[in-house]
Amino acid sequence: MDAKAFYTQTGADVFDSSPSTAGPWSPLAQHAGPPSALLARQIERHQPRPGHRLARVTVDILRPVPVAPLHITVESLRKGKRVELLQATAQADGYTVLIGRAWRLIAASADFPAQPPPEELREIDAELPASDAAVPDGWHADGYLSAIDWRFEQGGFVEFGRAKAWTRPKVALVDGETMTPWQRVLTVADSGSGISICAPPDRHPAINCDLSVVLDHDPVGDWIGMDSRTTVVPGAGAMTQTIIFDQAGPAGLATQMLVA
Repeated sequence: MDAKAFYTQTGADVFDSSPSTAGPWSPLAQHAGPPSALLARQIERHQPRPGHRLARVTVDILRPVPVAPLHITVESLRKGKRVELLQATAQADGYTVLIGRAWRLIAASADFPAQPPPEELREIDAELPASDAAVPDGWHADGYLSAIDWRFEQGGFVEFGRAKAWTRPKVALVDGETMTPWQRVLTVADSGSGISICAPPDRHPAINCDLSVVLDHDPVGDWIGMDSRTTVVPGAGAMTQTIIFDQAGPAGLATQMLVA
C-alpha cells in the first residue's frame, strides 16, 4: 500500500481517488467508507456554526462508486437557530453515486444531567495484538482492507456472527490533512456488515445500500471501536447494527440496511 491518503484534492470540490479506496469486491469500485467520510468532510466545512455539532450522518449508496475523481457539492436544506439539515452529493463519471444528509444541532448545555451508559455496553480492550485480519477467498485485500489497522477481540472477516474490533485508518482521508472524529468514524463504520457476516459471502452475499451513524459525542483518539451484529430473517430483510466506541466507552450507533 503506497498511497498516503484515500484522496488528493485537485479542485475546490474535486478529489482524486487512490487505489486504497478500492473495496473487497473489485479493485475498480470503492469501499463506501472513504467516500462517506469525504461527504462528512465537505459538510463539516460548509458554513460551520460555533456551538453546533454534527449529530447524525446518513449516506445512501445509489450505485457502485468507481475508483475515479469525485465531485462533491453541499447545500443547506433547512436552517434554524438550533438545527440545520445539510445534504452532500457525490458524482463520478457524470453519475450521482452517493447522497449524504447530516443534522447539525446546537450542542447540549454543559449542565444537562448526564446518564450512565447501560452496563452491557462495556469498553473494548484497545491493547489487542495486531492480527493479519484474514479475508475470505476472492476478496480484494490490497485496497481499503490493507489501509485499515484491524484489531479483533471477537470474530473476524472469515468468522460468522457478532464481531468486536478496534479499527484505525493507516492513511489520511485527504492528503496532508488530519482526520476529524466524524471522518474517522465514517471511514470504518461501513465495515460493520463486513466484520459480522452471517453466511458465506460467495454464496449468500449481503451488501448494504445505506449507512446511518448517530454520535452523542465526538470519539477521542485514533482508534474507533466497533461492536457489530448482522441479522437476516429468511424471506424478509437484513440489517447490521454497530455500537461505536472510543477508549472511554460507547459513543454512538451505526446501522446498515442490507440486500441479502
